[in-house]
Amino acid sequence: MPTQNPHRAIGLCTSNKVYNALTELKSLESHRTAKFVSLLAQNLVEKGVLCEHEVLAMLDQVVD
Repeated sequence: MPTQNPHRAIGLCTSNKVYNALTELKSLESHRTAKFVSLLAQNLVEKGVLCEHEVLAMLDQVVD
């Protein structure tokens, strides 16, 4: 039975927490991945690591 919060498991490294949260329920995998990437991109833009133009350029590469 899924935990619904696999990223809260004690002792996991960050990459495992992200992977487990995104892949736990296969029916939601693509939605969770898209949501995580969108939140990550927004956070990077807000912190000044990326600009919105760079994010749009990456999206152009994904869509083409």
